[in-house]
Amino acid sequence: MFAAYKEVPCLDMGAGKSALANGAEHRPGFEAMADVILYRWSTERDTWVSASEVEEARAYLARQGITTSALPDGRFALAGESARAFGAERLVFLGLQQLRGTRSA
Repeated sequence: MFAAYKEVPCLDMGAGKSALANGAEHRPGFEAMADVILYRWSTERDTWVSASEVEEARAYLARQGITTSALPDGRFALAGESARAFGAERLVFLGLQQLRGTRSA
């Protein structure tokens, strides 16, 4: 993570404390990145994602039982959906939707 992490305002995606609350809570991987990604997307009005965010989203989706595969053109496919391909931003968004669902449950 980056040094200014504790100073960045954040969005709380669901019930409970946000990822940055008092800098004391630690969540691994994608769960820890989610609030920062949403904040960045809302302030910059741009949905770029880094390669590490894409890989963390893929790992999170795999832990949720959603298998993804990288396509030769840089997009991603969900297992069993060969007709639909997702760009990196859409794949991260899918991970955010899944995470929001688990936080709200």
